[in-house]
Amino acid sequence: MRHVSGVLALSMLAVVVVAGCAATSAPLPGATAFTGEVWTWDEQVNTVTLRQGARDIRVNITPDQIAKLKHHETKTVYGTLAPPAELPVVLVEGPSTVVPRGAADEMEVTGTVGTVDPAGRIVVNAPQGAVHVWRATDGVAFAPGGTARVRMRVQPLDVVLVQPGSAPAAAMAPAASPRTEPGDYAVIVGRVVAVDPSGRLTVESSRGPVNVWVSNPGRYKANDVVEVRTSVHPG
Repeated sequence: MRHVSGVLALSMLAVVVVAGCAATSAPLPGATAFTGEVWTWDEQVNTVTLRQGARDIRVNITPDQIAKLKHHETKTVYGTLAPPAELPVVLVEGPSTVVPRGAADEMEVTGTVGTVDPAGRIVVNAPQGAVHVWRATDGVAFAPGGTARVRMRVQPLDVVLVQPGSAPAAAMAPAASPRTEPGDYAVIVGRVVAVDPSGRLTVESSRGPVNVWVSNPGRYKANDVVEVRTSVHPG
């Protein structure tokens, strides 16, 4: 599998399906315990994909377990290993680059810090919904319960092939994040793996997914490539 601009690793398309109510089911014959981060699931065939470090596994489980799954939650399920499925991937043949498509979406929300992960993730619970972003961990202290402002800038991108012998003149030049106030600044380029009609985007990155908000979710669809710039500031 190839990489785009050395930054974006294109992998499986994660689709979040919200399961409905289900009755308690009998355990599957030969069921054993599997633990990992809930990445996606399919209520039609009762399988869940768990992320275990650098690998993903598919597990057959019962409908009552499907109904209790939460995206990105570390969960132990009981079932049997499912065979690999043919998953949609995006392959870019030949040299390529990314260029901006249209204007960027910018939004700022204020909320309460929910959790601060030592690994670099911060969750801010805003009126619009929770924001999950990565931090640069450059010394700004945030504590659960404190007030924080989150600025989000989402730039849609097109993956463009570069013809042999031509220079990628249209390539997007790196842009500096103006640090005019204390805060944690981060930039990722990744695929959109889920779009909620309310405006929440789930975007994959090399460190794991982020959840950000946009004012016009109709512009985006699963598998779009975007650049996400975030900054978190003490309230």
